[in-house]
Amino acid sequence: MLTRRLALALPALIPGVAQAAFPDRVVTIVNGFAAGGSSDIAARIAAPRISQALGQTVVVENRPGAGGTLALNYIKRLPADGHTVVIADPSSLVIAPLVNPNVAINPAADFTPLSIWGTTPMVLVVAPDHPAQDVAGLLAWLRANAGRASYASSGIGSTPQLATELFLQKVPGGMPAVTHVTYRGGSQMLEAVMKQETGFGFSVLSSAAGHLRGGTLRALAVSGPSRAASLPNVPTMAEAGFPDFDLITWYMLLGPPGMSAEIQQIWSRAMAETLTDAPTAARLTESGLDPARPSPPSAAADYLKAEVARYGAIVQAAGDRLRG
Repeated sequence: MLTRRLALALPALIPGVAQAAFPDRVVTIVNGFAAGGSSDIAARIAAPRISQALGQTVVVENRPGAGGTLALNYIKRLPADGHTVVIADPSSLVIAPLVNPNVAINPAADFTPLSIWGTTPMVLVVAPDHPAQDVAGLLAWLRANAGRASYASSGIGSTPQLATELFLQKVPGGMPAVTHVTYRGGSQMLEAVMKQETGFGFSVLSSAAGHLRGGTLRALAVSGPSRAASLPNVPTMAEAGFPDFDLITWYMLLGPPGMSAEIQQIWSRAMAETLTDAPTAARLTESGLDPARPSPPSAAADYLKAEVARYGAIVQAAGDRLRG
């Protein structure tokens, strides 16, 4: 008969047998941007409900730097035991590797996609006392301040930079001369716009929502195909004279590469419970994020593959303008 000690040791001795059930300790969601940004808000709203679903404490850890890629490089080297995952957006996961050859990230190979978290449009914002009252007014201001005007983003290859690039590309009569000023995260970028250190910027709505409600920023347009429910009086970029301007951002939960199917499914179920939880979904929506419909990890992987192809085409068309 097996002794109890030998029976307990067998899982460690037999290949393919798990040594411990996931999760068996604190779970960490890493966010690659500073506190107060859109991904940070989404993670902190959802963390308590994820904790309930997993039956373990869930903490959010901010590791800002290098446009969010610092956190991704950290995650891809960790054990694939499910206890440390990352919330990522297209700027760090997809765009940065496309525009910067020094970013050693392969979205397809370096991570295990677990769940789409949600989507949010971009919003074009200025300071409350900026002279531009609408997009046409901003264009007039840009032309009057050509060579002196600047815009803010959360980093090279960030979605705010990409949105601004598309906007400037579509300016009737040619692209005005505007300086790109980068900041470490979305909250710092918005603060710069509020203080008029820079003239304007595109922000994900979930980051700017509190400032817009509080009157410390003013919205000129949203980037999605329809008006945002939380900003019914703010036109779309298409309505403001920029047809076919349709750019939203998304958030995805990923783990290190090689995560087992069992752990993937545990995470997938936890995210499904979280995103369909009415109070949590309401708070995410209020923040400006549209919670994703529950889907399996394979759907997240397919979505990521399609986004790499889509952004690859945009970056190729923009050329060196997205590199500085």
